[in-house]
Amino acid sequence: MNTKISSNKQSDKADTDAVNASRSQDERSLEMRSRLISASIEVLRERGFSGFSTEAVVHNAGVSRGALLHHYRHKRDLILAVHEHLYQIAVDKSIEGAQAATDQSKIFDEMLKDAESFFLGEHFFSVLDIVLSASTDPDLKTEILEASQKARLPIEAEWVKVMSKYMPPPLAENLVYMTFNMVRGYAMRTLWDSNAEKYAEVTAIWKTMMVDTLTREDIDWPVEQS
Repeated sequence: MNTKISSNKQSDKADTDAVNASRSQDERSLEMRSRLISASIEVLRERGFSGFSTEAVVHNAGVSRGALLHHYRHKRDLILAVHEHLYQIAVDKSIEGAQAATDQSKIFDEMLKDAESFFLGEHFFSVLDIVLSASTDPDLKTEILEASQKARLPIEAEWVKVMSKYMPPPLAENLVYMTFNMVRGYAMRTLWDSNAEKYAEVTAIWKTMMVDTLTREDIDWPVEQS
């Protein structure tokens, strides 16, 4: 009897050790991928896509080339991972912000702030550089564009959902579309002309246009709470 109990305890301990070892390995792999992604983002920011190299990533991450190849066999795999990571940051933040926008009088401002956080944020031009540079590789281009659509469209859909509480969905969709394209357009313009004062004037006009559009549809803004 004692021998059997002892044997069972040893078996349980072996199973526990195996689980812990597996969990530890998973944690180390996750940490290494995160380290490589962070290093890649820094290389992109400093050198752009044209100057991006796995050698620079390895140097910035302070790891061996073998460690890089273990997780990302090809450069394209790493580029895709970086692209998806940068977009995922925006998706999580934007959807959380949209769902938290419950004050009708501030919804336009919150939506504008969300659009600005991405298009005028630190990662937009890194993402744009990847998208534009990938055009020379048909397969990579397809994967990059698909990833972009999967990331950005849910964000706009979430804002349409929020706005549709107070207006017809087609109208909400048009107002969201206008807002995000306005900010995206200004972000592109900052490449050669960053005029914060003019942008502030335009966003003030944008807000007036939003309210006027609702007024023409006989929708008071903000809607009175019942």
